[in-house]
Amino acid sequence: MIGRSATNPIRNADTQSWSLVILPDTQVYTSQYPGLLHLQTQWVLENKDRYNIVYVLQNGDVTNNNLEVQWQRASQAFARLDGKVPYAISLGNHDFGPNGSTKDRTTLANEHFPMSRFEKWATFGGAMETGKMDNTFHRFNAAGRDYLILCFEFGPRNEVLEWANQIIEKHPAHQIIIMTHAYLYSDSTRYDWKTKNTEQKWNPHAYPIADTDTTINDGQEMWDKLVKRHPNIFMTVNGHVLNDGLGFLDSAADVGNTVHQMLVNYQMLPEGGGARLRILTFHPDDKTIEVKDYSPLYEKFFTEPDNQFVIHI
Repeated sequence: MIGRSATNPIRNADTQSWSLVILPDTQVYTSQYPGLLHLQTQWVLENKDRYNIVYVLQNGDVTNNNLEVQWQRASQAFARLDGKVPYAISLGNHDFGPNGSTKDRTTLANEHFPMSRFEKWATFGGAMETGKMDNTFHRFNAAGRDYLILCFEFGPRNEVLEWANQIIEKHPAHQIIIMTHAYLYSDSTRYDWKTKNTEQKWNPHAYPIADTDTTINDGQEMWDKLVKRHPNIFMTVNGHVLNDGLGFLDSAADVGNTVHQMLVNYQMLPEGGGARLRILTFHPDDKTIEVKDYSPLYEKFFTEPDNQFVIHI
């Protein structure tokens, strides 16, 4: 069985399971409720052993306005994890341009999350551009298997996808996760400007940066140019989309593998998400990933079908 199904009642990870934690779209926290981002990273630290958390993923829009104070708040919250739980960050539309306008690809991210911060980690693989964390990759081993996370800028340029193809080709034995800010829409289809245009709101092609001399790729373009081409890509993760902020799609790649594509973004909920985070627990059968949404603010799991399910791999 490949796909998604309802899960049993929430259980703790067993001793052979391991987990990834997603901290989606933190922009409202860094702009209005910085304590909630601290609450999330503190929860990760306190539950590192309980869930065997090996990596934390932040899927873009770290900030709301690409402002110094917002980046400082993000840096301080994530600093709690330095040397304890490694993390990967993608940059979203609000992380680029003056006041987060996405008029260009300038960002304060590299001042507050400099490459030197990540180069100390054995898990940090490298970046496309020296001194810039806009496009990076991370490697780790869990339960005897090698994994690689690729993190892309918002609406990645063609050269980013070319670089990513090369990185994946150099790691044929690694299981690959692609993380970028805008990929899957809330209707559980990929962003596709060519066929859906403005029917899908907030497509990267609709932002001011599309009027510059840079290239832009949305979800369908990333699928065609990168994702469907590699047998070891098994998951994509993105945020960005409002509406209910949730989506899931299984697609068969050209080489026969199934890619599990996931949208998760809680920013439209009260308090910018109320510190909700997503736990992906990989079980030792190598066939199931248990997905659970949790808030350390409310101290509760959310059990609706889109918040609690099992991915069959």
